[in-house]
Amino acid sequence: MLIAHLSDLHLRDAGDALWLDRQLDRIAARAPDHLAITGDVLDRWVPALLDRVLDSLDAHGLLNTDRVTILHGNHDLASGGGHPRRGADLWRLATRFWDPPPLIRWRRRRFYEQLARRLPGLGMRAPFSKRLSTGLRVAVLDTIPLPWLPVRIGGRSLVVQHAIGCVRGAQATWLARLPPEPTLLLIHHFPLHTPPFVWSPERATRLPFTTVRVPMEIPESDRDRLWAAAQAAGTRLVLCGHVHRARLEHHGDIAVGLNGQSGAPWAGRTIAWYRLGDDVGMEIERTE
Repeated sequence: MLIAHLSDLHLRDAGDALWLDRQLDRIAARAPDHLAITGDVLDRWVPALLDRVLDSLDAHGLLNTDRVTILHGNHDLASGGGHPRRGADLWRLATRFWDPPPLIRWRRRRFYEQLARRLPGLGMRAPFSKRLSTGLRVAVLDTIPLPWLPVRIGGRSLVVQHAIGCVRGAQATWLARLPPEPTLLLIHHFPLHTPPFVWSPERATRLPFTTVRVPMEIPESDRDRLWAAAQAAGTRLVLCGHVHRARLEHHGDIAVGLNGQSGAPWAGRTIAWYRLGDDVGMEIERTE
């Protein structure tokens, strides 16, 4: 079975969407059994751009619930974005880097309503599962927390909390109660340890902190909960993004496929391909 994986596209405008068109050209040519898009399709909440993504999937013959699953990431529902190009982008990042949870909940509902208007089952509020024509079960969890507190001070560090992941107890219980069988699990956050992004601002001596830390991982207690549930459900492969790297790792006998881009020179634009058989193999294709 061949699975294609895109994550962290961080589309900002129609020019970025042309890169997605090129990637979908290659994906459609290889005709995988399934395409997983694991969040941060958009750099910030722009519904018209999400429609542009769905149009491109349709034009490539991929707008089919058997062939594609989409879930949201933290940036899809955010006001500020994360990859500035112009001075106005920096101002928006500085003033709109955090949104209140009720607004995020409303956008999350709108995100999946927009998908459902085009094709029910393409993506929906997690947790959910669906069966592919190949017999493989796809399960989806929502790892995006909704913090009321955007930052906190830890020692001499300002800790920004918008990128932290979570695994909710109710969703882990739902996963653990699925009948055990081969399962493809889709989440946004990388479920293994990953270091935070750390930045030291200039003239830090004038501030009450010397570094800015942005934790990117799911806390260890939540990761333990996830792995117990994934094992119980018979998970073979977890696909995720968020940290803008591409590689294959393992937790015990469960493979973890990480992919993520953004167009930044160090991240590139990548398609991950997985062969799911007795073992899991990964191929990384870079789009230039």
